[in-house]
Amino acid sequence: MRLVARAHGVAVPREHFLSADASPDELPDFFPALLKPNQADGSVGITQDAVVRSRDEARRYLRWLRETLPGRDVLVQEYLPGPEYGIGLVGNPAHGLLALPALEVDFSRLPERLAPILSFESKAIPDSPYWTEIRFARAALAPDVEARLVDWSEWLFRRLGLRDYARFDFRTSAGGEIALLEVNPNPAWANDGKLAFMAGFAGIAYRDLLRAILDAALARVGA
Repeated sequence: MRLVARAHGVAVPREHFLSADASPDELPDFFPALLKPNQADGSVGITQDAVVRSRDEARRYLRWLRETLPGRDVLVQEYLPGPEYGIGLVGNPAHGLLALPALEVDFSRLPERLAPILSFESKAIPDSPYWTEIRFARAALAPDVEARLVDWSEWLFRRLGLRDYARFDFRTSAGGEIALLEVNPNPAWANDGKLAFMAGFAGIAYRDLLRAILDAALARVGA
């Protein structure tokens, strides 16, 4: 996905792949970095300690990942410290894609000691500040910037052969460049998830969002 995006001119963070049996000596030298499993869902393997700022921290987190999720390959991704955005699409190219209003993740209430990321704690630990203090808001992006993110997302939707709905996550570098973090081909349907919030920004009720996804699938299968 990263190579496809970059070939189209979409900015992406630096990234390094570590196989499950790779030596810790193969860790890259760019810091700060985010370590995460190459294959996972729901932020499994991404905790409040996943952002590392030195080789020693990276080694410790890599060791924890291998003990907790044995046999998993690991991605070391350049950590981008700026605002995080989401773009949601519903539909299919043959019948039209609906772009929902862009979302921004509001980390402003997090304690300063915690890295502003959507960690596993934000989705599974109710008494964590990551759960209680993070909010989702309508992104205050300039119209041309939001349009560019939507264009990138629609192109990737087509190029990657996605179906019915998807979410695209972006984050801003220290220099102000917005880069693609990841493509989610099956983002959560939860009524408190990002996609539901994006629909709400557009005045679309939760049940109508689900209906639109199902209608898109039925139209695709019928065709």
